[in-house]
Amino acid sequence: MERQYTRLDEARNLIDPLIKGITDEEDKRGAYVHLYGTGLCAAILALKRGYDRRMAEMAEVCGMLHDLFTYVHPEEDGENHAPGCAEYAKKNVLDKLTQFTDEEKEMMYQAVYNHSDKHIKGSVLDEIIKDADCAHHALRNPTEDYFWDRERIQQVVQEMIN
Repeated sequence: MERQYTRLDEARNLIDPLIKGITDEEDKRGAYVHLYGTGLCAAILALKRGYDRRMAEMAEVCGMLHDLFTYVHPEEDGENHAPGCAEYAKKNVLDKLTQFTDEEKEMMYQAVYNHSDKHIKGSVLDEIIKDADCAHHALRNPTEDYFWDRERIQQVVQEMIN
């Protein structure tokens, strides 16, 4: 069977040039590791929670978008970075996607917008992205206590390994 071109490929074709444009090599590496790592965690969590592959695909795109703005424009990073990330994602990626419905793009926008509100219960996709973000921070270095000791992370890691 020949490999198909998927909606995820379309998203990567828009996201990759933005990451490749980061001039600081350490920031560029960090962007690939965290954004693609969070995307993978999000897809795993979506499937683990019983959602279909299309939801897993949307979750993976959200994971790749959730902090993209902060890597491309580190000078703009702040305490409440999620709204800026969502607007950047909308303008530079979501509005350019042709294979996702408007409803799906709005769901992804909202998930990126809400990803920092870990204390507020959101939509299914919101919660997948929040949990994937937490999981990636903890799993990229499981011996670092800063992330590991948080209750939400412990719950997500247990969910992923059981």
